[in-house]
Amino acid sequence: MRALSSILVATVAVAMAAGGTAHAAPPFVYDRELRIVARDSLWQAVTDDPGFARTDVRRVYVRCYRNKKAFERVFEQRFGLSASRVIAYYAGGADVHLRDGTCDNVRSFLRGRRTVYTAGAYAILLHEALHRQGVRDERITTCLANDAVRWGTLGLGLDETMALRARNLALTFTRLFAPAQYRMGKPNCLLFSRRTDWTDHR
Repeated sequence: MRALSSILVATVAVAMAAGGTAHAAPPFVYDRELRIVARDSLWQAVTDDPGFARTDVRRVYVRCYRNKKAFERVFEQRFGLSASRVIAYYAGGADVHLRDGTCDNVRSFLRGRRTVYTAGAYAILLHEALHRQGVRDERITTCLANDAVRWGTLGLGLDETMALRARNLALTFTRLFAPAQYRMGKPNCLLFSRRTDWTDHR
């Protein structure tokens, strides 16, 4: 099993403005730990191709916004739409955009607090990272992200029982909170993820 536990570091890379004059702080920080976890989790999820290298996963840079206002202001300026029901998004390039609470919940998952909300946040991170890889269909992306929670959890050094529990928690989050166009029923998702992986849907 490819180990993820060695990359669990607390370092957060803060985006800094260049130049010698004072600038306002950017509305987000780039989180190095979540970037590594996202990429390695997607690598782990490609189980049927031993030749698939970590470098075959496109780099993902994770923007964790400083607060609710910062996240919503940037989204609304970019799209001209309300962000009140948006948890995270991908808008092209290498960056994925997450609310501060979503980032906090992913970190809590990595530190051992595994609940519907923290597993759901982990799946949200992987959902946006899959969009970065070229997966577009929202229902397929959500299913594959939930399945990748299992493989990422195994990579963190946990056993199969804990990994399956984490995946099921993520599936529960989807069932309870995701819009209909993002949901695939659990039996269908489990069958789908046994037959395919995300590299087939880029």
